[in-house]
Amino acid sequence: MSELARQLFGEDLPPKQLALIVDLDDTVCTAFACPISIALDVLRKLDRQRVAVHYVTARPEMSRAGTERFFEEHRLPGFRNLHLCPGYYGSLKHKKDKHVTIAREHRVIASIGDCDEDEGEAARHAGVPFVLVDRDNPVAAWMALRELIEAVGGFTRGERPA
Repeated sequence: MSELARQLFGEDLPPKQLALIVDLDDTVCTAFACPISIALDVLRKLDRQRVAVHYVTARPEMSRAGTERFFEEHRLPGFRNLHLCPGYYGSLKHKKDKHVTIAREHRVIASIGDCDEDEGEAARHAGVPFVLVDRDNPVAAWMALRELIEAVGGFTRGERPA
């Protein structure tokens, strides 16, 4: 909670909204647009009123249209929370900055990605739990994330991913 909010409202503020930080390539899709089915299953069943999804990716701004089309085609939540990498930033700096900002504004359940050196480092820097995706077997990571989401009641009632 910010100092200004504390001064204005004391400790009587509602809790922060839950959030997930999600990498895209080799986490939600491969080859830019081939979906990973378990990722889509978990993300689609989130309670969108309770959990904000933020996609933090090294993709450049010029890939926005194709990325948004992928979100639309696969009905993914959080399409407005797409954080592409500015051309003047390196991937790690971009991901660290976005993780810190999102963690300040939300109660982050976890960050999920396929690269410990990028997403993992960014998550640790922001004090956020990290789930590492094995590119050869992404199911285990998404099942682990599913457990974390279930623990905080983040799925739509009756919608538990397979």
